[in-house]
Amino acid sequence: MKRFHVLTLCLSLMAATASFSQVYVDGILIDTLNTPYCQLIGSNASLFSKAHITIDYGQRYLNSGLNRQQISGPNRQPVVFNSTIDALNFMVRQGWELISTQVIGKESGSESTFIYMLKRRKRPVESE
Repeated sequence: MKRFHVLTLCLSLMAATASFSQVYVDGILIDTLNTPYCQLIGSNASLFSKAHITIDYGQRYLNSGLNRQQISGPNRQPVVFNSTIDALNFMVRQGWELISTQVIGKESGSESTFIYMLKRRKRPVESE
């Protein structure tokens, strides 16, 4: 009986570490969509604002500057990012992996835009 409890504990811990978190973009759970790729587009914080982050997973989105995309974690609470790397680390923790990077507008005096291409990590195959 003791072996059964140890085995159950080990399987529970493995399942917890292998599970993937959830990313909501404007209330839509993008992990359940058929979206193996997405782009994380952002600019770092300035003196008067936090980092501006947008996730493009193929949806229709018009960035007018007035309405910011709301990105939430598993608890559905909006996440505020300190920098583009903070946002990238968030996505990696949620089960995405970095494929490529691009920087636009690196001239002096202009704000740089960082574009990270991400791919969803393969989820572990669940046994039947």
